Amino acid sequence: IQGKWAKASELGNVKRAKIVSETVPQKSQFQNQDGSVKFQDVCRVQFEGGSEPLNVSLNKTTINGLVDAFGEDSKLWEGHYLSVETEKVRVAGKAVTALYLIPEGYEKVDDTNGYAVIQKVGEKVDEIKVEDLPF
Repeated sequence: IQGKWAKASELGNVKRAKIVSETVPQKSQFQNQDGSVKFQDVCRVQFEGGSEPLNVSLNKTTINGLVDAFGEDSKLWEGHYLSVETEKVRVAGKAVTALYLIPEGYEKVDDTNGYAVIQKVGEKVDEIKVEDLPF
């Protein structure tokens, strides 16, 4: 994917965005513990007020929310208005700004273990759905 990258730390005032490309795995600059190359899921996002779409590496929390809202095919994620939320976090001891893209009717909350999850508004955290039971 060509072009400029979004900087989450500069998106604090942006409220909405749309994914405008398919999400594809791309080699990252980081390595797994075994030395193999890590991959990141990258797409192009048009941020409200922005002049051009920017590259974004989607985190697992955002991907899980998009899958829940629109399905597993990333082509289905395109064109929907998404809320933009940023949060300062520490990754391997370094302070960074995380970017979350949240579908309409969804919210970012912390689960009972303190992990960020994107779920339908009003859904109970860690709620077990009857259809998910193995019996």
